[in-house]
Amino acid sequence: MKKLLSITLALFICFSMFINASAATDNYIIDYAEKLASSEIEELEAYAARLENKYGVCVMFCITDGTGDVSADEFSQATYSEYTDNENGIIIVHDDGNKTYSVFSSGNAGEVLTDAAVDSMRDAYDMNESYYGGIYACYELAEEYLENGYSGGYVYDEEPVKGENSTEEGNEKDGVSIIWLPISLIIGLVVGFLIVNGIASKNKSVKMQKNATVYTRPGSMVITGSADNFLYKNLDRTEKPKQTEKN
Repeated sequence: MKKLLSITLALFICFSMFINASAATDNYIIDYAEKLASSEIEELEAYAARLENKYGVCVMFCITDGTGDVSADEFSQATYSEYTDNENGIIIVHDDGNKTYSVFSSGNAGEVLTDAAVDSMRDAYDMNESYYGGIYACYELAEEYLENGYSGGYVYDEEPVKGENSTEEGNEKDGVSIIWLPISLIIGLVVGFLIVNGIASKNKSVKMQKNATVYTRPGSMVITGSADNFLYKNLDRTEKPKQTEKN
C-alpha cells in the first residue's frame, strides 16, 4: 500500500513538473536586430523569468529591424505564440528600423498591464540611452504594476522612476509647465500690437499735399460768373456838423 502511494505521489509530482515546464517561456528577449550582448540577454531573461514565476504573467520584449511581409500586429502575435505557451502575457515589439512599436496582450495580462501602463513602459524604454537599460526599466515598471496594480503610471523626463519610494524629483510630468504662462502673455501682446498697428495704418491712406489742387476734381472749380448778393442792408445816419460863421 505504501509502495503504491509512493508511486502515485511520484507520478503526480512528475506530471506537475511537466505542466509547469510546458507553460514556461523559452525566450523572453528576442533580439533579431542584435542590439544586446549575450550577458545582457541572460540578465534580462532572468528578470522576466522571476516575474513569470511570481505573478504568472509572461512579459516579453522583441527588437527587430522590420516585420517582413506581415503587419506589425501580426508579427507581435506570431512572435509571442512562437516563444511561449503561457496564456497570460504581453510582448512589446520595437521595430528599430522603422522606429515603431507594436504590442500583443494575451489572457488577463491586459487587466494590469493596460494600454496606459504599456505606454509608460515604452516611455521608459525610449528615455534610456541603451537597449539593455530601456528593457530593464520596462521590467521594473512591469514588476511595480503587477505587484501594486496600475495607478496612473509614470511619464519619464530623464531617468526611470524606481517606484513609489523614489526620492528623485522632476521625473513625473504633471500638466503644463509654468514657464509657458509668461511666454503665452508675450505672444498675446505681440499679436495684439500687430493687429492694432495694422488697423491704425489703414487710417493713414490720405497724406497731406503741398498743392491745394490735389484735393479737387479737375474741371470742378471753373468760375463762369460772379455776383455780390447781400441779404441785408444796414444804413447808419449821422448829422453833418454845421459850420460856424467867422466873426
